[in-house]
Amino acid sequence: MLEFFRRHRGAFMLSLTVIIIISFASWGGTRTGGPKMASASDDAFTMYGEDYTVGELQRLEGSGQVISMLQMYELYFGLMSAARGPEAGGRDFIFNLLVLKRQMKELGVNPSDAEAKAELEKIPSLQENGKFSPQRAFSVQQNLGMYGKGGQDMLEAAKLSIGLNRIKDLVGKNYVASPLEAEKAYASRHQTLKIQTINFALDDFKKTAEVKDEELQKYYDENKDNYKTVEKRAVSYVLFANPADLDKKPVEERTKLNKVQVDSVNAFNAAAAKPGAKFDDVVKGLNLKAETAPLFAKDSPPEALKGESDVIDAIFVQSKDAGKVSDPVKGTKGWYVFTVTSTEEPKQQDLAAVKDKVKEVLVGQKAQEALSKAVNEARIAIQEGLKGGKKIDEIAKEKKLTLDAVKDLTVNEPAADLPNAVEIAREAEKVAAGDVAKAVNTDKGATLVYVAAKELRKRDDSAALRKNTEDTRTTQERDRLFNSWFSAKRAESGLKIHLKMSA
Repeated sequence: MLEFFRRHRGAFMLSLTVIIIISFASWGGTRTGGPKMASASDDAFTMYGEDYTVGELQRLEGSGQVISMLQMYELYFGLMSAARGPEAGGRDFIFNLLVLKRQMKELGVNPSDAEAKAELEKIPSLQENGKFSPQRAFSVQQNLGMYGKGGQDMLEAAKLSIGLNRIKDLVGKNYVASPLEAEKAYASRHQTLKIQTINFALDDFKKTAEVKDEELQKYYDENKDNYKTVEKRAVSYVLFANPADLDKKPVEERTKLNKVQVDSVNAFNAAAAKPGAKFDDVVKGLNLKAETAPLFAKDSPPEALKGESDVIDAIFVQSKDAGKVSDPVKGTKGWYVFTVTSTEEPKQQDLAAVKDKVKEVLVGQKAQEALSKAVNEARIAIQEGLKGGKKIDEIAKEKKLTLDAVKDLTVNEPAADLPNAVEIAREAEKVAAGDVAKAVNTDKGATLVYVAAKELRKRDDSAALRKNTEDTRTTQERDRLFNSWFSAKRAESGLKIHLKMSA
């Protein structure tokens, strides 16, 4: 099975269950100097002057598995967001985990087993009806046992969670949002905005857009490559279907059925890897049934392949060499292996065949230009009229604009019956009462927003909301301070990656 993984590291995402079972049996990486696949003894990366092999990296990934099964999302996402590196290939969690362990040691953060046990009892996934459930904890521990993990690993994950939170406190506990900052944030989120809108419909401008024949010809000549028939491909394929009703079966049976599926794909792959092997010969030799799909375009696959977007993508990037066997591709129904049997190359279409499409594009462009011009002119006219002491409804009447009725909304609670209310509230927030905000683009055109008034109304829950706003601002800034500090510590680790890491 290892050989199969090595050949198809990018494709191997059988299912969550299979990933859990085999994720530590192989590792998808190549040496930076060439295409040779990495072995467990190869150096994967260096941190703090210490080399870590691929095997050691796999064991570190086991910590991530424990955290995942315990559903310790705060710890996982806390580490993932603390520092990111484009070179990590999706393994920022592992590197940040090592940085955390290092900082816990240097700062003397050493939670006891008793503290870790108490932390575990707080985890929602181990609770039932709001209380710690020994049965749930035992079940998780049993499941972890299948992967060589156990109670001590659960305690270790809890200690890491405690360590992360304690270090966050050490770095940012002195920061508290100022009363002025908190009040400004509260007013921004909870003040009532009394607004009126003026809507501009793109379709109205399309009705008056005129496109001349010479414009059609010019646009077509400049964009000929966009007007070709689509490529079509025909394939033969074998589907290694997912076991039926897997979620209803015991863990041991699930494992067995998944292994059968993997072994079947592996057997096909091994046969296809032999020199000169052809798809049809492999299918016949393994007594399998191949399905065929006649010529089809990428955006209109046959019924049997509808919904299999990853498979379709793979078909249209596969080599066109006749008989060449694809890598296994994970689909919603199982694993697919295919060969492209024929192709129909794109052909240039003449203007007559695509005239309506070209005209539609140009009408859209002209309409958008006219709409933008009308919106800008209207906004300027409104601003000048307001400065001259006129009322908004007076200006709208003069300019023949349709002014909608006044509506109340807040940034925190946009009106549910107002399209694009979130964007409208954000723009209205940026200008003073009595002014007109920037236009908001909508799916139908654009909307100008006039802010009639801003009111910070008395609310029964205002004290609680203010406190919540202050706490939120404090937490956000503390997180920012911690992430900046953590990023600097990761930089000090001297991380050097020796392998190209797949996500």
